[in-house]
Amino acid sequence: MQGWGLASVVLAAVLGVLLVSAGSADRAAAQCGGADGSLRVMTYNIRTALGTKNPGKNPLHQLFEPHDIAPVVATIAVADADVVALQEVLGWGQTRRIARALEMDSAFVFHPSPLPWWGTAVLSRCTLSEVRREVISRGKGNGKAMVVAQVDVAGRDVVVTSLHRDRDDNSGAQVERVLSALQSDIAPVVLMGGFNFTPNDKRHGEVSGAYDDSVHVAQSGADYVETRGTYPVIAGSKSHRRIDYVFLSKGDFAVSDVRVIEGVHSKASDHLGFVADVTLTPRPQ
Repeated sequence: MQGWGLASVVLAAVLGVLLVSAGSADRAAAQCGGADGSLRVMTYNIRTALGTKNPGKNPLHQLFEPHDIAPVVATIAVADADVVALQEVLGWGQTRRIARALEMDSAFVFHPSPLPWWGTAVLSRCTLSEVRREVISRGKGNGKAMVVAQVDVAGRDVVVTSLHRDRDDNSGAQVERVLSALQSDIAPVVLMGGFNFTPNDKRHGEVSGAYDDSVHVAQSGADYVETRGTYPVIAGSKSHRRIDYVFLSKGDFAVSDVRVIEGVHSKASDHLGFVADVTLTPRPQ
């Protein structure tokens, strides 16, 4: 499970035209979650499976370092999520190895770059459909793309996403592009990813104008998650903050619990995995 960093990038250069990749798991179910519309979702920045070594150093500058997906797989497995949004994924090869280990379906999109090498992914216990790539930033050397897909939850279509906002672009244009890209989706939306802003940022207010922050509407777990944050993984750090989110289209979901995956799993990445237990609200009559 180690290595593959440079090989993935070289392969991406050769096959860079393949910007969207979807893999079908042999055991993927037709539907996700429970018959009552319950669904466990997770967002997780995996730092290309580098763990916590060389904190603060760009993964691009560590392509020759070992990349070990085993701790990442273990973290996702203990979360027991139905749908997982991943950020900082080292190509579709790494996506498929993680998905295969978890027996999940997968979809991956490359970020825009002259040499595509990393991107965002969605893993799912049920079949992913309507997969598409939405470019949200073409920043200098730091472009970003969002993967969008659909899953079936209790016979209803639900849109699921994974995004990684370019932290160097503070114009607010990325948030506008994300919201615009999802305007045409009439199904309930689970908007997940690394937004790289804190809850008191004005851009959080822009997103939460259309979507509920799952922590703000959760019945339990919210106080701890607000205090603990999702980055960095070192508990008690003065720079600790919540920058990874699960947003939900307003009126479509109830949230029973939110939490972060920590303990021994804190060493799998420099971010903590964030989990939300949600349930679809009944359709209007």
